[in-house]
Amino acid sequence: MRPLWTCLFGLVLAVLVGCSSKLDDVRGSDAYIKDVQFVGVERFPEKELLAYLHMGETSILPWKDRYAFLPANIPVDAKRIVEVYKAHGYYDAEVVSITPVVKAGRVRLFTRTPGERRPGKATIKVVVREGEPTLVKKIELTFPAGRPGVAVGDPRVGEDALRKRIALQTESAFEVPKLNRSTEQLLETLRDAGYAKAEVRESAEVMPGVGATVRFEIRPGPYYKIGEIRFEGLGNVPEKYVRNESDYAPGKPYSPKLVKKVEAATYGLEVFDTVTIEEKPSESKPGTIDLVVKARPAKPQSIKLGAGFGLDPVRWEQRGSLLYTHKNLFKNLTRFDLRARAGYAELPSMFNPQEHGPIVKFEPTLRQKGLIEKRTVASLSPAFELGIWEGYQFYSPTMRAGLSRFFSRFVEAELAYNFRFVDFFNVSPTLKGQDSILGLDFRDPYTLSYLEPSLRIYLTDSVLRPKNGAILGVVYDIMGLGGDFSAHRVRPSIRLYWTPHWRITFAGRFEMGWIVPWGPRGGAPIDMRFYLGGADTVRGWGLRRLSPQVFPDGCVPGEADCRGIPVGGNTMILANIEARIRATEMLSFVAFVDGGDVRAGVNQFALKQFNYSAGPGVRLDTPIGMFRLDVGFRLNETEYARDQKIWAVHFGLGEAF
Repeated sequence: MRPLWTCLFGLVLAVLVGCSSKLDDVRGSDAYIKDVQFVGVERFPEKELLAYLHMGETSILPWKDRYAFLPANIPVDAKRIVEVYKAHGYYDAEVVSITPVVKAGRVRLFTRTPGERRPGKATIKVVVREGEPTLVKKIELTFPAGRPGVAVGDPRVGEDALRKRIALQTESAFEVPKLNRSTEQLLETLRDAGYAKAEVRESAEVMPGVGATVRFEIRPGPYYKIGEIRFEGLGNVPEKYVRNESDYAPGKPYSPKLVKKVEAATYGLEVFDTVTIEEKPSESKPGTIDLVVKARPAKPQSIKLGAGFGLDPVRWEQRGSLLYTHKNLFKNLTRFDLRARAGYAELPSMFNPQEHGPIVKFEPTLRQKGLIEKRTVASLSPAFELGIWEGYQFYSPTMRAGLSRFFSRFVEAELAYNFRFVDFFNVSPTLKGQDSILGLDFRDPYTLSYLEPSLRIYLTDSVLRPKNGAILGVVYDIMGLGGDFSAHRVRPSIRLYWTPHWRITFAGRFEMGWIVPWGPRGGAPIDMRFYLGGADTVRGWGLRRLSPQVFPDGCVPGEADCRGIPVGGNTMILANIEARIRATEMLSFVAFVDGGDVRAGVNQFALKQFNYSAGPGVRLDTPIGMFRLDVGFRLNETEYARDQKIWAVHFGLGEAF
């Protein structure tokens, strides 16, 4: 092992040394700028001021920017500093001095040129006298062509509302960037209120050291509404379904945001390579702007092949996968997805296969929006699965039919009907015992027919990748519409996201679950009871190991050769919290704490037996998806932990929640 670590250390050292430049590409420089010290600078943070200059601080990290020391840049940067201060209202600012101190680099030991030195290090001290800023004394708004919003009574473009969009304030420093931003925000406000051809001209009278008078000349122009929407280049995509995505827009006040929304909704159908919108004032209806949506159809079919390796403390898998997609089947925007997976699984590992067998899943899905109602998505998914879990193998044909609909930007509801047939084989004698806590829950084979209504409320900035906000949800399974089981299965959940800085996101999840049997067939099948543990729940545990268990006769829990079989529970509670730290565009690090418990009884809780785990994780965001690696460590010992390892490694795709 020691030679391996030595080689790895040597490789890392070689990379770091190889990344150090000799400055051959920067003539006239033989040193890097190591440190820039500002004296007398209070208006700007150091990083903000450096962004305007040639000079900068060279990081010790080899992939960061490196700044060569060039004496010729010193007077150029001095002028830039003065101009930056003037742009922010400091007309008397001056650079008192810029003093560089260069430390020569050491002589290289291994080089073809005798006496060649490594790059030196330069420290630059910049002394600035800021002076006093010139303040804004007056802000005037003029309307030479009339005030906006009078005819339509729109308070969004009243003078008071417009003044709130001005970044400059009286008795604060006059700053050119804020002046420009004020103009942009005034234009944005006017155009979002229907004034498509609005103009805003800014001017300023500045007397350095005395004050500045700022004027905005506002010409709103005519008021417009969205008129007709026409489509070009749809190809085999039926216009009826495309028009359904933007039928809310005609007649509404014109705004660039609304136009972008129409564009995004059309592109969101996922059948076009590109979508652009051309705006044309209507010739037949004055005061309206027609939209011409120009699209270029994408190839409707795609196929993806892959191979994967699943690694969990209690389960290893090797599998191949196929995903075939047709986005416009029957030329009526019916989407067809075929997911197929086949492989082999070993429990608990490939090197200790106490149980093993083939795994197969074949899942075709048909989905169409607008079949029943233009906003409703209908789906149909027959499937077949051959699998293995601790204690048994099974095969299962299933059928799922559902209707889902967004009732607003925030609320999504779904109603699905499910049918399952499950036949077990190679069943452990432990599960067949009459004294099992499963009771009548283990029926071989079984059929199950149930309804699955669900509701989700998205109070977030994004549905797919939220950064701020909350997602509320509840899933309610009503079992007992025929078949061998009858029970209510309820799973409410809440997810919270907060991003105080673009590099840091805090995420939390709280979820509970109840199974309440009813009637003479009361109960839930073993594969639909609650389990925790694995990559997506409590990460200090193996997959499904945080659960009530049954043990073979004569087996003493806790002994080395005594391994229980998880059988799930009727009550579940789960809590997670994560800190996600973004290092680069692709690489992120995570610290997490998980907790949860599963109990066999109905509405049974044992908070003293709550199971905690924590650990670090790594995320790699690639064009084909996010890859996840987490290492969880159990933080306490409970009755379920007697035969469990204290740590677990998990691989996954996407975030845990």
